[in-house]
Amino acid sequence: MKRIALVGFGLLAGSVAAALKQTKQPPVIRAVSSASTLARARELGLADEFFEYADTENWARDCDLILLCSPILHILNTIESLKKVSWAGSAGECLVSDIGSTKVEICKAGASLPSPFRFVGSHPMAGSEKRTCENNDPAIFENAYWFVCPPEGTPESAYAPLLELVKFLGATPVVFPPEHHDRTMAWVSHMPQMLSSTLAASLPERLLKHNYQHYAGRAFRDMTRIAASGWGMWHDIAVTNREETVRALKEVRDGLDKTIEAMNSLDVVKDGSPAADDKSGALENIFKAGNEGRASLFAPGRNAAEAFFEVTVPLKDKPGALLSVMQPLAEEGINIRDIELMKVRENVAGTLLLAFKTENEASRAVKLLKYLGYEVKER
Repeated sequence: MKRIALVGFGLLAGSVAAALKQTKQPPVIRAVSSASTLARARELGLADEFFEYADTENWARDCDLILLCSPILHILNTIESLKKVSWAGSAGECLVSDIGSTKVEICKAGASLPSPFRFVGSHPMAGSEKRTCENNDPAIFENAYWFVCPPEGTPESAYAPLLELVKFLGATPVVFPPEHHDRTMAWVSHMPQMLSSTLAASLPERLLKHNYQHYAGRAFRDMTRIAASGWGMWHDIAVTNREETVRALKEVRDGLDKTIEAMNSLDVVKDGSPAADDKSGALENIFKAGNEGRASLFAPGRNAAEAFFEVTVPLKDKPGALLSVMQPLAEEGINIRDIELMKVRENVAGTLLLAFKTENEASRAVKLLKYLGYEVKER
């Protein structure tokens, strides 16, 4: 590809540009955005040519790939704008794709684009709570799934440049029908957001008036973490994947009804002794099914494009504890791909989770940390 237009130059578009700029012979990168964002992209050296959104005639011309990276409704408006370019049908073929979080409506609109455009929808499972191009991360797509949704019957050769870009960025392409994408995302992404927002919005007044919500443990904090998400992006997702998300919410509601029924069937324990006719079996089955459902998310090689090799390291609650683990690994040139600090409480040891891309790196880390006296466990 010689020229790529990135329309909507935020975090993900900036990250694509930053990664392409690291190549020996990068393509010409066109940034398409608002004037203020273009000024910042120019300062950061992330693009070579700069256009405002309305200048469609010029920024769409002579591109090998146009990647629409703005919010969903803006993507739909941009597709409409592309239909009106005066040179349509006279230039070389141009592949158009997007990174929108829903696919059915976008792919339906994209299918109506005239020649020389060919539309293939896509969606990378990557992102951050940060939004602007100055927070770009060229490794943000690494080890992520990237859904690619071509029209039925489209030969792979027609969207090979998109697959090439996805693989270059370190993601793994998954070719998926748009309907399957939206149905899946409704359950694993869109419904959880609605559930988290509802949970945080439903804090009862009997807790709030005493500020008792501050006693929330990690479970409640984790379950409501994404309730901090901004409404703007989720408005577009909600209106373009409403039916599937509502279906998923109803299915969860049915599950909650079963849990409530199982809870109500429990006999009250008296004098510390379980009831003679213990009726906890239904609730136990729900817990076991939950264990299995959770475990299925982490089947080897299935929870990410490539399986990480993970180890845990107990830490003491003292200054420099984290550095004492990280520094020796860095000095030995062992690359940590992901890190999480788990089970953290004041004056109690926390647990550090480290992930490595290769088994060899994980083995080297375990050997080094054990030599330094840490009780390391492989997950």
